[in-house]
Amino acid sequence: MKKHLCYWLFTSTLILSGCLNQKILDDVQLASAAGFELGEDEDMIIATAVFPVYKPDLTLENRTYTSSSKLSKIIRDKLNRKSPKPFVSGKLEVALYSKELAEKGIFDIIDTFRRDPATGAKMFLAVVEGDLGNSLKIQYGETDNGMFLSKLIQHNIESGILPKTNLHLFTKAYREEGRDPFLPYLKLTDKEAEIKGVALFKEDQFVGSIEGEEGYIFMFLNEKFTSDASMSVKLGEDGVFASVYHIDSKRKYKIKNIETDPSITIRIKTNAIIQEYSGDDITSKVKKQIEQSMEAEIEKKGEEMIKKFQGLKIDPLGIGFQVKHRSRNWSKEKWDELYPSITVNVEAEVEISEAGVIN
Repeated sequence: MKKHLCYWLFTSTLILSGCLNQKILDDVQLASAAGFELGEDEDMIIATAVFPVYKPDLTLENRTYTSSSKLSKIIRDKLNRKSPKPFVSGKLEVALYSKELAEKGIFDIIDTFRRDPATGAKMFLAVVEGDLGNSLKIQYGETDNGMFLSKLIQHNIESGILPKTNLHLFTKAYREEGRDPFLPYLKLTDKEAEIKGVALFKEDQFVGSIEGEEGYIFMFLNEKFTSDASMSVKLGEDGVFASVYHIDSKRKYKIKNIETDPSITIRIKTNAIIQEYSGDDITSKVKKQIEQSMEAEIEKKGEEMIKKFQGLKIDPLGIGFQVKHRSRNWSKEKWDELYPSITVNVEAEVEISEAGVIN
């Protein structure tokens, strides 16, 4: 019986392997990054594909191929005409979109990747400020540019500086009623690549960004997160400040009068450690002041940020999604009318668990 089973397994493997469209690595171009920007004619899309080339002396070179078309689905064919090997997207780490292109809408280009079975659902997407085509020719790290930029985004997500995002999550947010997507916002220069903040979208169009320490407020409002980065807190008007880190935060929604006049409160509960304090001893009174200052800042800036979103008529926090799943009669059309004018309160509770350095 065992012999028969082994025979059939071996035969099945041969049959299946014969049916696969196999590709030998040395015979294909494995792109690690792709960039898309507008041409001089704004109906044209310019695409740049980055391929790592490993030399005999073990050094690496980023080689790029550029093509343009009015349709993103044709660009791959045009790139293949310039490449000595067929273009394959199976190792694509990140897809980048210029700010100007993102303002016009990017879902058609994203949809091309989404429909490609070779492209991973966890591939990163990002909006870029700067000369995208020329920037991708620059060597930013010891690895190829696709891997470098992917690790840059991944590191900042794991550190709690960026919210979780990738091809799958962007598509999910774009399709969901009561939510708008967002992406990392990068700045590329001839010297370095850096995380600028979070790019905000109305459906698939870039409409604004969150930068600097505002990113922390967005993280507090958006999701449960833990961050090892530091956040500064000013105490009173005496120039005394504290820096806190290892922030662990959770948030919950409290929603009343869903059907008539929604009243929404976002409750945030946060634990943190004092990393640095510019005053004297950190007493229990000082810890309380730091907690109260953080609570006031989260509440004030959080409500200001939500009003900014309402003014832009975007909902990156998914407030509408939260209301929808608490109502049987939720209507997208009615919610779109209500959302810009409803009051959303933020309530914060901060607990300082440990004290660190006194400066």
